[in-house]
Amino acid sequence: MLLPLLVLFGLPTGPSAVLDLTADFAPLVVGLWVILGLCVLGLGVAIATHDARGASRQDTQTPAHPAPVPDVPDAA
Repeated sequence: MLLPLLVLFGLPTGPSAVLDLTADFAPLVVGLWVILGLCVLGLGVAIATHDARGASRQDTQTPAHPAPVPDVPDAA
């Protein structure tokens, strides 16, 4: 019942129909994996750049001398 409908729409029928339809989606799947990999790589570069700039900025803002110790009388 379903096979004549597939022929009307121009879709392949028979045992190789599944392989034919899978081969059509292979470039799409590969493209999605490549884009996902580039996004993860870009996110890693962005995090590394942010951390490197934050570390260099923190080094320049830290005072070179320690805070003075308050003068507290001995209670003992």
